[in-house]
Amino acid sequence: MSRLLLNELDAVVAIARAGSFRAAAQGLGMSTTGLSNAVAKLEARVGVRLFNRTTRSVSLTDAGRAFVEQVGPALRDIHGALDAARSRQATPSGTLRINAFAAGAREIISPLVLAFLRRHREVHVDLVTEGRLVDIVADGFDLGLRRATSCPPT
Repeated sequence: MSRLLLNELDAVVAIARAGSFRAAAQGLGMSTTGLSNAVAKLEARVGVRLFNRTTRSVSLTDAGRAFVEQVGPALRDIHGALDAARSRQATPSGTLRINAFAAGAREIISPLVLAFLRRHREVHVDLVTEGRLVDIVADGFDLGLRRATSCPPT
C-alpha cells in the first residue's frame, strides 16, 4: 500500500470541515491550487474520488464521508502526539543518567547538577559513582566523567 502523506490527509479533512477549497486553503496557509493537487494525489493513491466538485460547490462522496469519519480522529491523535513531542523539546524532562568517579561527582558534577535541577524541575538526575570504567552507551548513561589517568590511550 502506498504511504499516505500527512498534508494530503489534512487537506481532505480541512475541505470537509470548511465546505470549500478556498476556505480550507486559507486555513491551512496554502494556495487553492496546492490544496487541489494534494487532494488529487490522495485520490489517485487511494483509488477513489473523495469529493464531488463543480466550479461553485464541493461535497464529499459516500467514500469521502466514510474516509473523513475514520481519518479525522486518527489525525487529531497524530497531531496531538506531534505537539506533545514538540513540547518535550521546549521543556526538558525525563531522567539524565550520569556515571562518574566519586571525587569528580562530588567536586565537579554535584554543583552543576544542583544548579541544573533548580532551572529544570521536570528532570530527574541519576548520578552513579563506580570505581571501574563502564561503557556508558551500553549501560544507558547520557554522560560519563573519568579521571584522565583512568582512560585508555587513543
